[in-house]
Amino acid sequence: MTKANYDLSDDFVKGAEDRASEHKTKTSYTLVMLNTRVPKELRDRVKMAALKNDSSITAIIGEALETWLTENESEKPVNNAFSDEGI
Repeated sequence: MTKANYDLSDDFVKGAEDRASEHKTKTSYTLVMLNTRVPKELRDRVKMAALKNDSSITAIIGEALETWLTENESEKPVNNAFSDEGI
């Protein structure tokens, strides 16, 4: 068995937690993963649009979802599992 090639009293090792905390996300909101399947042609169009507009796929899809939801949210509340009256 080989012995570890570091000393726990080493300054570099001691500072690992501080260095790691410096790289945490500092945004005011949390991003989550949303997986879905789309036709390859649509994915390719979004990738090309992101390149042409110096944007990201995440930004384009996020804006598209916000627009769609704003246009399609009904003013009448719906009882579902996400509402207080839901399951």
